[in-house]
Amino acid sequence: MHGKTPAPDRSTDRATARSAVAVSVAALITAAALFGALAPNSPLPVDDGGHDAIKGFAYQFDKTLLEIIRSPRQRLQIEGAQDLSGEHYHMQIKNRSGKFYLSSIGKAVRKMFSQFEISRHPSYILHCHFADQTPGTSRSLNTGELDSLLADQSHTVDKDLKLQFLKSFSIHFSEDYETQFKNVLDCITSELSAKDSTEALSYHAILHAYLRNLVLTKPIGSRWVGLNDLKAAVKEAQSAIFTATYVTYCGYEKYLKMVRRQYLPRRVNVPNIERLFSFECTQETNPQDIAEAVLHICERYRIEENSPAPYFTFRGKFDDRSIKASLWEAGAYFNDGRGYHGGNFRMEILTNPPFGAARIKIVEPVQLHDLMTEVRFKEFHDFFLVEKTDSPIPVPRPHHVFLESHGDLIEVFR
Repeated sequence: MHGKTPAPDRSTDRATARSAVAVSVAALITAAALFGALAPNSPLPVDDGGHDAIKGFAYQFDKTLLEIIRSPRQRLQIEGAQDLSGEHYHMQIKNRSGKFYLSSIGKAVRKMFSQFEISRHPSYILHCHFADQTPGTSRSLNTGELDSLLADQSHTVDKDLKLQFLKSFSIHFSEDYETQFKNVLDCITSELSAKDSTEALSYHAILHAYLRNLVLTKPIGSRWVGLNDLKAAVKEAQSAIFTATYVTYCGYEKYLKMVRRQYLPRRVNVPNIERLFSFECTQETNPQDIAEAVLHICERYRIEENSPAPYFTFRGKFDDRSIKASLWEAGAYFNDGRGYHGGNFRMEILTNPPFGAARIKIVEPVQLHDLMTEVRFKEFHDFFLVEKTDSPIPVPRPHHVFLESHGDLIEVFR
């Protein structure tokens, strides 16, 4: 049906892939340098609003990390209705280099009061630093102060509601940025097992990047974080750094040999579990490489009446019909949940085909989450060229493997 597709220029692919990995590592180094620049004893620029803004965000994220680490059994919500929310409190977090004035907390108080009108159960805390306030002290507001902060809104608000808010609201004056920064590094060292201050600083940068990414990619109301999430973020970053370093300094061929050793179990010992293999594809992807790699994986993991047919998904900008055509030409009969070409997708056809067992099951990315709610996967294997992806539903043993070409999987699974 199709002629043999010309192989892409691997030297270009390798340069692009290595560049992408290098950028990921460079981003972590840049983050470490950024937050290191805000560390104690660093010179402060004069009248630099941008510097103060960055410190404000860093101060908020540091307080968030402290709360998460000190509450290991809770998952906290960040940048939701307030800066930080737990089971029994909502918190605004502010860092100010000047003196305390009532007007300087007006916006934060009005935001918490607006939420209090909807949700009156938790405590409302303004965690803040001001140069003239003693860390560890706290204060409340009186009726007159609250009225002045609510401004024109105060005359339209029920008096009892304001009294209830005053009972639930408090201002906690805390340490400055530098002291809190040191406390965070101490907590990272003790709870996340950083070996020394340098490693603690790198973890700190990784965790800030993780929180920032959570805020940028997740909608309000779904940004929940716990201690286990922080540990997973550090572990994942360590894996990415190790892969990039190994490829750069040891060479790609040695890296492939290391990956092959990870996939070395004897075929007779393959357990009877569900597996999902994800391929990142581009317009330059050779579909015949994909087909051959898929066949090698099936040969490794599918054993009649012992191991089920593995699932495969292909993501990225490409034409999946070319991959299906290559699989068909190679004699790899697949089931994609449609029954016949162009049919409507039906999950039951994919998971329990009524017309015999296909060697391969193909699931489209948009159907992946629904599939994983029905099928209990034990393994998720992600083969990426530029950017790795996570399983939409966590699995016990995720694997992420960087590749310069899908044809290299033939070497891994041969």
